[in-house]
Amino acid sequence: MPVSRNTRRPGPSNGPGEPPAAKAPGKGRRRPRALTPKRIGFRVAVALLAGIVLVILSRMGMLDGALGPISQSQLNWDNDYQLVEHLRDVVVRRGMTKDPKDCLLFSINGNDPPNAVRMRVLEKHTGSCPGAKGQLPLLFTLRVDRQAHTVQTDQGAPGQFHALP
Repeated sequence: MPVSRNTRRPGPSNGPGEPPAAKAPGKGRRRPRALTPKRIGFRVAVALLAGIVLVILSRMGMLDGALGPISQSQLNWDNDYQLVEHLRDVVVRRGMTKDPKDCLLFSINGNDPPNAVRMRVLEKHTGSCPGAKGQLPLLFTLRVDRQAHTVQTDQGAPGQFHALP
């Protein structure tokens, strides 16, 4: 009589109310595989490769873009710190400057009304930022309308504001 693939061999029989039958010694559990130098080398190589990929994605800005919706909560337009950090990312991501975001300094005009603020974007030349030390050249100015949640820039035409590129 042919045996079907889907049939299983009957195990030790247990009657109703009897405890489950014990498994034969050495059956049911697999011994963990030994860590050989080859396996350790493979794991180290995979970890290094993953680290290199993360560094490359971070340098390209793709990591920030991928994590932005996850890590960034709703932007509070009334909080100057959150707004400056958001604009710092936007300015770098949209290619408005070649400088890294840590080399940008935002100066908020305190004389503006609270709902419409002008921010000067300056280029820092300290620490790891390139350029002549002690200078803060003006790159452009941003005009932020906190109520309408819009930002305009005068990049390329000082004093004439237009939408961000």
